[in-house]
Amino acid sequence: MNGNQPATDLTTVLTGDHRELDRLCTELELGQGSPENRKDLADHLIAALVRHSVAEEPYLDGDGDLAEADGLMRQLEGAGPQETRFERLLGGLIRAVRRHVREEGPAALREIRRSRSAEEQAELGREVLEAREAAATLPHPDLADRVPQADQLWPGPGFVDRARAALGASVSG
Repeated sequence: MNGNQPATDLTTVLTGDHRELDRLCTELELGQGSPENRKDLADHLIAALVRHSVAEEPYLDGDGDLAEADGLMRQLEGAGPQETRFERLLGGLIRAVRRHVREEGPAALREIRRSRSAEEQAELGREVLEAREAAATLPHPDLADRVPQADQLWPGPGFVDRARAALGASVSG
């Protein structure tokens, strides 16, 4: 980290995300644990990737690895860990995440550094961190009347959309 950049600088936040995504991919690639544990870890990867995507997407073109990962996450959220498609989809997601961390992500960081002042980067980083913190407590509008708040961001069908909606609401709120 550059001594002039606070820990909340957007590029620092996104670089930390890349390290965490890479670590989760490595853990999944090791193939250890029960199918249920692997599903839990895959859900954790999806949650981390959604949080990261919401922050980084404005600096990417829409047809890259994160767009591919989004489609795979949506398929994976409906796949049970015992289904044969689960490991195939998970492998595709891991490959898309790895490509993003190696290629797309660094390009986005360069674009942020080129197009934003240090002050703007610091403010954007704070906003991202605040949105992530608030998202965990925001109900999804479609679920608020039917599902207890504690269950609204749990993985499962619709998880990607619920997480994106919660992050979007906390940024615009």
